[in-house]
Amino acid sequence: MVPESSTAASRFSTNRVAWHTREMQLVALDDIQSVVSVTNARQAVHDAFCALAAGSAVAPPELAMKLAHGGELHIKGAYLGGEVLAFKAASGQFPDGGNSGFTSVLDAATGAPVAILDDHGWLTEMRTAAASAVTAVALARPESSRLAILGGGYQAAFQVEAMRDVFELEDVRVWSRSEATRQAFAQANGAKAAATVQAAVVNADIVICCTPSREPLLRHAMIAPGTHVVAMGADMVGKRELAADLTEQCDMLVCDDKAVTAHVGELQHCPHQVGRAVNLGDVLTGSAPRRTASEQITVADLCGLGIQDAAMAQLVMTGLQH
Repeated sequence: MVPESSTAASRFSTNRVAWHTREMQLVALDDIQSVVSVTNARQAVHDAFCALAAGSAVAPPELAMKLAHGGELHIKGAYLGGEVLAFKAASGQFPDGGNSGFTSVLDAATGAPVAILDDHGWLTEMRTAAASAVTAVALARPESSRLAILGGGYQAAFQVEAMRDVFELEDVRVWSRSEATRQAFAQANGAKAAATVQAAVVNADIVICCTPSREPLLRHAMIAPGTHVVAMGADMVGKRELAADLTEQCDMLVCDDKAVTAHVGELQHCPHQVGRAVNLGDVLTGSAPRRTASEQITVADLCGLGIQDAAMAQLVMTGLQH
């Protein structure tokens, strides 16, 4: 397993560049992918959560909408210090298209646009999986080798890649409501298809829920002692992947941001649990404890924050300068 550093807001100081003297750049996906890796994305997201915990990030609420045909749009952004700030627009679930999006980068001194990162939603997928990996490094057992994925969509493949980057996985199982989807995902990602949620998660060390579900998929009785659960599908009002008994009976309940998850995450369905939940940044910086016993069940409720998108924008812009 790869150790994480504890650096915080200082990481986001970019080299001084006279952004306002440059024409706005349109950065293509190939160029973005040339400077972003699974590993440096995880570190950037880790440091963004540390900056949030330190109080040095400006992180406004997101704007989200859902259209009648099912399409979703999320606009999120933040300022992490340094010379630029960023916001991204990401879309998904549109009936005639897949996931898409872009990130706008602005000069923090002038407000002038610096670049459009034309990533087609790829940066959102990367930072979402990176956050799951950050929680797993902090909370899962270091020897974890069995991974269960609930959901066989586009994001699920990023989750597997992010977990393989930090754990020596010997067994990956996937469940999806569609048999064709889970079989195709298993073949493409070196996993085993599971016919039921229970079959996917039995004896798993890490369980990741990445579905658009609006009803609970995972109950406490399904989870073995010592499991780390990441629920990241609930990011709008009404979405839900965890049953109340799992949220209530887990030993640790960690959120990317308690206020956000209480509104659109799993905690919207269990508001009485908000008081015992802790923010991920506090865990990473040592203000809140990590796992203290191997049999503890830990749960991470992740909705996705603008600090992650700003961190990815910083990562791209810094990488392109070198």
